[in-house]
Amino acid sequence: MEDENLQVNLLKECLRKQLDEFHMLLSIFCNPGELHVDDYSFVDNINSYIEGETARLNAKLDYQLNLPLLEGEKVQIRIELPHFYPGIEIPIFVVRSACFPRDQERMITERIERFIEREVLDPSEAYVYQVISWIQDNFEELIRFEENVKPSDHEHNGSNKSDDSATFERLWIYSHHLKSKTKRQTILKTAKDLELTGFSRPGKPAIICVEGHQKDTQEFWRTIRPLKWQKIQVRLAETEMVDTPISFDDNRRFVGFREELLTELSNENEEEVPMSMSLFMKFLDRHDSGYIRKELFGFEQVDGVL
Repeated sequence: MEDENLQVNLLKECLRKQLDEFHMLLSIFCNPGELHVDDYSFVDNINSYIEGETARLNAKLDYQLNLPLLEGEKVQIRIELPHFYPGIEIPIFVVRSACFPRDQERMITERIERFIEREVLDPSEAYVYQVISWIQDNFEELIRFEENVKPSDHEHNGSNKSDDSATFERLWIYSHHLKSKTKRQTILKTAKDLELTGFSRPGKPAIICVEGHQKDTQEFWRTIRPLKWQKIQVRLAETEMVDTPISFDDNRRFVGFREELLTELSNENEEEVPMSMSLFMKFLDRHDSGYIRKELFGFEQVDGVL
């Protein structure tokens, strides 16, 4: 019990520091559109948890900065704060711009992580603003650095990159549950940004299928895996080498990417309603994927409702 109380107190202290820094950032980046929060109710939820008004944290605090770091182009800096930041966990930074590809985004993220590891002297205190200031001060050099190292990386991994660009992959992902609106929005946005097809079934259990270029399906997995899950795993990865864009698209079984609730009952919180296994099996059969029931659930046929 004492250990549990210590952990709760540590968590509340981390959350207080997160909110203090967040409000400081609001005062600094106060121009319209500079600091964007998808859902302010998460801030209220964290406040309520700190004050003891609720025992449940609905989501992590995350927000986005839109800064004019390039001429005529705003750069997005997405920040997601794990519950035990600062102190135990480090924040996740994703820097995006139409001016550079996703491979370069990953490299910039890796360099930010190295900066945190080497330059943040006191990780027990909030340091998101320190990282943002560093990005602002060094952005042109940061891009030049990534452009300079990119060719050597391609030379080192040349054959793999070539293979990835011609490899179709379909990932079947299973999770204990998916209810968080933030996770659901992240899944939908990431899949669409990467031009993946497939579906996400929120609720309990949660099933996600994405298909497309292997480099993009793996990027999707890298993006959603660090989110807070009770349990999540890739149950099956299907890959196939393709020769032309036409044959590549012929491998797709889905059109676009969307949520599929697959329930027989109508409810205000539909993701709370158990999935109809009968509807799910029919859905899989329509998309030539009935075989996956064994990989997901360990059986070939099933009747009734899960």
